[in-house]
Amino acid sequence: MSDNNQPNEAQYLFDKRVTCAICDKEFKNKVVKTGKARFLGTDEDLRPKYSNLDTIKYDVYMCPYCGYASVSREFDNVTPKQRLLLKAEVCNHQFGKNNVTKDIGYYNYDMAIARYKRALLIAVKKPSKISECSYLRLKIAWLNRSMYEEIIKDKEEEALTEEEKANYDKYRSEEESYLKEAYEGFVEALLKEYPPICGMDECTFNYLMSVLSYKNEEYDNALRFGYDVIQSINASSKLKDKQRDLLDKLKDIKKGEN
Repeated sequence: MSDNNQPNEAQYLFDKRVTCAICDKEFKNKVVKTGKARFLGTDEDLRPKYSNLDTIKYDVYMCPYCGYASVSREFDNVTPKQRLLLKAEVCNHQFGKNNVTKDIGYYNYDMAIARYKRALLIAVKKPSKISECSYLRLKIAWLNRSMYEEIIKDKEEEALTEEEKANYDKYRSEEESYLKEAYEGFVEALLKEYPPICGMDECTFNYLMSVLSYKNEEYDNALRFGYDVIQSINASSKLKDKQRDLLDKLKDIKKGEN
């Protein structure tokens, strides 16, 4: 799928030389230039949005030789035991022969999703923290959202062609599936991990959990996490305002149920 709304995306990127933590080969990875993309805000579930490009696409480093992949901040975080395991069972020197993607100057969404799914496979096998795997699933959901938003851009759903409608439904379904898996993983992570989780402080994480609970129709949990945010002395006024907007929706839903 082409990113027609981002024709000049390559100008915001540069090739960073990275040494693979598994096979020790050096490769180039597309990275967003610092300060070049203008931040526009976030979706309700904290998906960041920037002008002219989607920065989410560039957070995974993937070795084209052995197939090792991970988010940038975790790429070198491999113990000797994990290195041996991954080298024997997941990563191999035949990977690049069929999977080196042509350099088109940027990563389109199909490339980005494939990279994230590879990173998720590695994270599960490693194994990484439950929260890290869940965060990868959340980002895959975000990328699928970007895919169907591109299809529907400047169109009504009724005006889509048969092929566009099929793709739109596919990406919507993928988003819902990964949001559900991310939510369930984060719920499990709460029993075993302590903040900060995936770089998020407790208030930000509770807000995200409130949103994900809402999206997965777990309304009681959404309210519980939401009130934790509102009652926290550490939550920013901006975060509390976002949470209040969601609580208003939840209260309307609960009224309808009664």
